[in-house]
Amino acid sequence: MTLTNSFKTPEGEAAYLEAYEAAMKLWTVPYEEIEVPGQFGITHVVVSGPQDAPPLVLLHGFFGTLAMWSPNIADFSHDYRVYAIDIMGHPSKSIPGEPVRDAADLATWLSATLDGLNLDRFALVGLSYGGWLALYFAMTEPERVQKLALLSPAASFQAPGGQFNLRGLLMGIFPTRFALNSFFGWLGYNTNPDDAVDQHVLELVYLGLKHFRFPPDTRPIVPNVFSDDQLSALSMPMLLLIGENEVMYDAAEVMARARRLIPNFEGEVVPHCNHEMSFSQYPIVDARVVDFLKNN
Repeated sequence: MTLTNSFKTPEGEAAYLEAYEAAMKLWTVPYEEIEVPGQFGITHVVVSGPQDAPPLVLLHGFFGTLAMWSPNIADFSHDYRVYAIDIMGHPSKSIPGEPVRDAADLATWLSATLDGLNLDRFALVGLSYGGWLALYFAMTEPERVQKLALLSPAASFQAPGGQFNLRGLLMGIFPTRFALNSFFGWLGYNTNPDDAVDQHVLELVYLGLKHFRFPPDTRPIVPNVFSDDQLSALSMPMLLLIGENEVMYDAAEVMARARRLIPNFEGEVVPHCNHEMSFSQYPIVDARVVDFLKNN
């Protein structure tokens, strides 16, 4: 596979794809890979689970690729046909075409990708950046989202603090392993080289920052905070999970705002974790998500 014009050099592309394949060795269930062509490029999707099971769509965190779901995929795919998608415009196996310039383009890309997968209605789970995107998509096409689960969503309910912005900016300007480990360690991820899952994802983020080529005049789309009116208009069942030690925003304040505004809502603060909740506390997170999907 070659990701034409997606990377600055052939050597950078080769290093990235090697790291991607290494990360996918931690995918603990059988899977098939699908390429969905469209206006914004060719979207890479990994599909797992019984063919006749209800559809479940997964959206990953910033620059982390769908490989971020390796700790969760066994639980999620037991009773669901899971479609894990590489977000267009991020380093991944998705091959950019026309630039994705804003949130509206991102929603259009996702809608067309889901059309290409023949998914009309489905459950949607988003992690961090993917949580923000899942929430935004649910606002633009609410009739398609049966249930919505957000895991440590970026922004969405409250703007990140200044420390998050500063650390993220420094990592973007100086994409070194030290800067990356400092940022992700602050978010709670295990930067110990002996931790396989976290290290594979961190390696993909590092190589993406170092080698990925953004289309001219584009930058990563930054998640925003949604208004009271936008949030209160949502009608599908929604689950919000946040780590009790979350540093991106105040977990209690975010949970209170969501509970106050969203009609069909349930939420939980997960103990003993930060933003890395779906990694370090995946048994709790997975069980809570699966229970929500089955019983609401």
